[in-house]
Amino acid sequence: MGEGRRQRDAEKPTARLRRLARIGALCLVVLAGGGCTRSYYRDYADQDVYRILSKRVLDWRWRVPERKVEADPKSRMADPSNPNRPPIPGDDPAARLFQVSSAFPFEYHGWKKRGVAPIEYLDWQKKLPTEDDDRVKLSRESIMNLAIVNSREYQFNYEDLYLAALNLTLAQFQFMVQGFSQNGVFFQHLGNFRNNSNQLQLASADGFNKEFMTGAQLLVDLANTLVFEYSGKGFQMASPNLAINFTQPLLRGAWARIVTQALSLQERGVLYALRGFAHYRREFYVGLIASNGYLGLLTQLQNIRNQEQNLKSLERNLQQYEAEVKADLKTILERDQLAQQYQQSQLVLLQAEAGLQTQLDLYKIQLGLPPELKVRLDDSVLQPFQLNDEKLDALRAGNDKLYLSLYGEDDTPDTEIPRAQIAASAASLRTSFTELSTILTQTFDDLAGWRAKLEAERKQGFKGPDGHEAEAIFERKSTLAGQVKKVLDEAQLSLHDDQDKLESLIAGLADLKPEDAAKRLRDELVNKEFRARLSEIFVSQNQMRVFLIELQPVDLSVEQAILIALSNRLDLKNALAQVTDAWRDIEVEANSLRGFLNFQYSGNLAAAPNHSTLYRFDASNSIHRMGLTFDAPINRRAERNAYRASQITFQRSRRAYMQLRDSIVQQIRFDMRQLLVSRKQFDIGREQLITSARQVEEAEYALQYPSEGRPVTLNLLNALQSLLGARNTLIGTWVSYETSRLNLYRDFDLMDIDANGIWTNENDPQLLATALRIAADAPAASLAIPAGPFDLSGTKSREDALFSDVKSSDRGLIVPDEAESQGNEGPLTDSELANDVAPPPGGAPGVPGVGAGPGAPAGPPQTPSPFAPTPR
Repeated sequence: MGEGRRQRDAEKPTARLRRLARIGALCLVVLAGGGCTRSYYRDYADQDVYRILSKRVLDWRWRVPERKVEADPKSRMADPSNPNRPPIPGDDPAARLFQVSSAFPFEYHGWKKRGVAPIEYLDWQKKLPTEDDDRVKLSRESIMNLAIVNSREYQFNYEDLYLAALNLTLAQFQFMVQGFSQNGVFFQHLGNFRNNSNQLQLASADGFNKEFMTGAQLLVDLANTLVFEYSGKGFQMASPNLAINFTQPLLRGAWARIVTQALSLQERGVLYALRGFAHYRREFYVGLIASNGYLGLLTQLQNIRNQEQNLKSLERNLQQYEAEVKADLKTILERDQLAQQYQQSQLVLLQAEAGLQTQLDLYKIQLGLPPELKVRLDDSVLQPFQLNDEKLDALRAGNDKLYLSLYGEDDTPDTEIPRAQIAASAASLRTSFTELSTILTQTFDDLAGWRAKLEAERKQGFKGPDGHEAEAIFERKSTLAGQVKKVLDEAQLSLHDDQDKLESLIAGLADLKPEDAAKRLRDELVNKEFRARLSEIFVSQNQMRVFLIELQPVDLSVEQAILIALSNRLDLKNALAQVTDAWRDIEVEANSLRGFLNFQYSGNLAAAPNHSTLYRFDASNSIHRMGLTFDAPINRRAERNAYRASQITFQRSRRAYMQLRDSIVQQIRFDMRQLLVSRKQFDIGREQLITSARQVEEAEYALQYPSEGRPVTLNLLNALQSLLGARNTLIGTWVSYETSRLNLYRDFDLMDIDANGIWTNENDPQLLATALRIAADAPAASLAIPAGPFDLSGTKSREDALFSDVKSSDRGLIVPDEAESQGNEGPLTDSELANDVAPPPGGAPGVPGVGAGPGAPAGPPQTPSPFAPTPR
């Protein structure tokens, strides 16, 4: 009885061990075949990346809208399939021949159930915002929304940002607890017959390792082996072992500032990448909107419209020439000159239309859209450039038709024109006069609105660095408004007189001979008076509307603009931080020149001898060992080279920062200079357009009353070409100004582009003032290494600042004084370098052709700018 109990008690540990062995084997099989799912790892990675990015949005200037790394579901790039088990894409038949796995069975085992999917899903076409005619509207607002959703370039850049943060998660994992679990099941057979042994062995090694930011490393490993004997001998054995190893460097690789530098570089690198992407979004916006994008397309569209108007004028005059050639009023040579210009204009128009379509196709690809997609450019931006009422063109065309009809049909003389036709022509002219009177009334309303706007501008005052010039422009506009008012008043009186003359002619039509009535109606009223009133209104509308086109001002001096840029540029902030990175790398490489001096501890806790139980450690069978190890720094060639290279890299980073700073200043000066030049060109272009419009009207009027020896045809062709060029120049300089303004705000890094691609703070009146105030108070100016103290008062003219090194159109050439230059050829002093050299009073004496000194020949008189300030 007692013997059986003792035998059962002895069998209990063996049974427990066997049950544990079965459970362990089952868990090993489950873990080996399972583990966490693909979806878990994908979501876990996204969670880490988005957390890293959100922690770095410390400032609105590099705020990036939250979004997933996958393409938007509305995008052409969208992939609605399961990302963890994507369907099989189509393969190229020729490339399929070289797929090595195709020669083996079960190549697609487990994959076929996913199905086959195309490269591009076509559902995105249904989600496009289209108009009633199934065209996609391209406006300043919709373009960025389309591009953010569909642009491959934009998606690629955001994926780069995601990957930078994803790489950081691995660097962060270096200092986390890293567990491991290794297990194995083996069957072992040994010997034969009586001496055979059949064993089931379960081996496991579980533990973790951790690297501390001080450079220390800890490894804990619990190893255990269970052995079961199945040969009837009742043998079982458990041999647990706990190993602990700890190492703390004391010289090379010691302490946090050295050990964590690699992690710091990646942590800071994600911030650099985030700032870089924020700056890229601004570049992306400007690239799509400015002269190389939407505004450039509008420029081409407006040029086409200008060319069409020019072609209509040529066609209208050519028809008149054709009739006058038949009436022997014009020569065939004059008609052919006009016809040749008409044909040339047709060719130019055809090429311009083809060029616009080509640029549209390229622009669609830039947006991520297929070239064959039908789009419509939103031309509402061009509305201010419609300088004349469209009804005037219709009246002009009707008047030309009426004029030609009064010559008679098939070259018949005036006497053959029926009296009824003359009466109908007079009635038609009466209707035209009425419509022209209505347009004149509307023109008076436009003039009143313009004068009210000028009055508001006067009350606002003229401040800023270019206040005097702005005031001179205002005086020019006020004078012009008065002149237009006078012209329109006279036109109104003349129009009433013309209508009275027409009514008198209609009333006495029965008493006049048909040829006299036709000639009087055609030459006096149709050809002279009506065209004169129409020309007066046409030119007046041109003068008013061209000055209603506004340029959005940038009220900054050059020094203020530079200071804002140096305080806000994200790439300059990155470059400054990278100088610090390079400096720290020197210390890291210098640390590698030292020898290894490490404190080490190793412990091995083993089970008690002759015990088969788990985790019964015994001090008699355990080992503890600690001490110091030293490796002398004898062979340090590679470390020496790396240290020397890090010093060079640091100096390069300093120079890179200086170069970037200078490049930013140069770019801001260029932007401000382009703003100034474009604004002046626009002001001059307005005057040119007014003059050209007047020339066309005068040339067309001269056609009706040609003088002997006057090249009226050539004058007309030149006037039409001049008007076309002036119109194209006006839209071109306006787009150039807008592009320079966009470039300036981009180079400030002050654009706030929201998730839909809208520039939200474009019209914020306090943006620049706030940025200037913050920049003036911040220490960024001292870090930017300015060449001289900034003048932030805003009183210095931008023209003086931007053209300080070259001869301007209204200043003499700056040359050193001859008397002062003798015996003073050494280097400039610091005070001289810090200030611009001012020209001597009265020019440079003694230099032929320069200044106004003795012996200098008188140069040609300077032609004043149309907007030159009036001498006071």
